[in-house]
Amino acid sequence: MANLHDTFIEFNDIVKLNSTKKTSLRKSRNSIRDDIKKYFNDKREKHSVSFKGQGSFMMNTTIKPISNEFDLDDGVYIFGKKEDRPTPQTAHNWIFEAVKNRTSSESLDKNTCVRVIYKSDYHVDLPIYYKVDKSDDEFTLDDEVPELAHLSKGWIQSDPYAFKKWFDEQANGKPQLKRIVRYLKAWSDKKQDDNAKLRFPSGMIFTILASNNFVQDERDDISLLETMKAIQKEIDDTRFDYAYYDCYRPTIDENENLLDKYNAKTTKENFLNALDSFIKSGDQAIELESKKDACAKWQKHLGDRFPCSSIKEEDSKSSAKIFSSPDQIGFDNKSA
Repeated sequence: MANLHDTFIEFNDIVKLNSTKKTSLRKSRNSIRDDIKKYFNDKREKHSVSFKGQGSFMMNTTIKPISNEFDLDDGVYIFGKKEDRPTPQTAHNWIFEAVKNRTSSESLDKNTCVRVIYKSDYHVDLPIYYKVDKSDDEFTLDDEVPELAHLSKGWIQSDPYAFKKWFDEQANGKPQLKRIVRYLKAWSDKKQDDNAKLRFPSGMIFTILASNNFVQDERDDISLLETMKAIQKEIDDTRFDYAYYDCYRPTIDENENLLDKYNAKTTKENFLNALDSFIKSGDQAIELESKKDACAKWQKHLGDRFPCSSIKEEDSKSSAKIFSSPDQIGFDNKSA
């Protein structure tokens, strides 16, 4: 049986965010924070501002996208009295005004954030939250859920930092889980790079599904395969019953099915078919003797960045004498 654990570890090193890029992203984030702090110090007497990093950057599950455009999320928290809470649009206007000259590219005001664009490299999304200043309201609890400034929905409860804390608990002592999340994100990135019209679940959904269905193993190839099988079983037992195609947020609104956005028939079937194909290829790869042939099975789904070229030729000699084509090899006599 082909053991590609080392190849997956190498792939993880290829796709994960390296220390140089982390430093660059953090430097840009801090510069943006300085701009916003200055704006509030100079122009907003009734409000103060603070920040909390969020998303995959803070959870250390960011991958290098094939497009090379990184995405960093940094929550902007505005504090003030209840009666001084601005409209969501006004809050967006404040942040947009504060960062509009940060780069040569024009910033974007989106439904859920203000985006600062660093041309041809990365962008920083700034979701904006409001919290009542505790010094002015004795009834405000320390764990009060902040409200997100959503341009179409108004102020809505949202606490991405709670999600980070939840994931940190899931991944505590399990570094393999973070690698599995990166592999799933890399697979999704590859599929959507192949077809720009394809809609795959978000990174948050993959993080939740992987955490809820994680199967630990001393080998990353087996862990990934068994975790995908567990995910498939959870969301695909009743494939054509849309009521059971679900993934619930573990914090704030636990009744929110995040897969609802991806529930259109074609969208759902594309994802489930792709997952099924990935699992079949993984099953075949595990059963092969040749590492090179097995690597080709994984590479079909993970892309050219999956480092098959680093596998030595002697790893394939025994199977090369028996099989003429890797596509003919499989424990179920099928090719995925």
